[in-house]
Amino acid sequence: MAGEEPGAATERRKLALAAASETSKHVLTLTTAVVTITISLAKDIVGKASRSDLMWLQWAWLAHAVSVLAGVLVLLALAGTVDEGDETRSIYSANIRLPAAMQMVFFGVGVVFVAVFGVLSA
Repeated sequence: MAGEEPGAATERRKLALAAASETSKHVLTLTTAVVTITISLAKDIVGKASRSDLMWLQWAWLAHAVSVLAGVLVLLALAGTVDEGDETRSIYSANIRLPAAMQMVFFGVGVVFVAVFGVLSA
């Protein structure tokens, strides 16, 4: 921010990078939990579901897989940004923002697909 001391700007940058990292980790945890639970219960739910209903679950797993890969890219980009000495880099850099957006979008899509599967196979 204008008029801000250099130390304060650096501290804000560190906090923003840490918050972005934690958010990405939380979404990774939620994503893997959804996939783990649906795979664990697949034996019980597959018997009731039609083949077309199962397609929703398969698409959900694919969306969650893409979300996990994007989350790993976010964490790698954050690590690279922290290691750089350039103070102009931030969480708004394209190398962080794009995979973070992909992670969130595919997580949301995966959750929606799981919900659609749940409604259709009930």
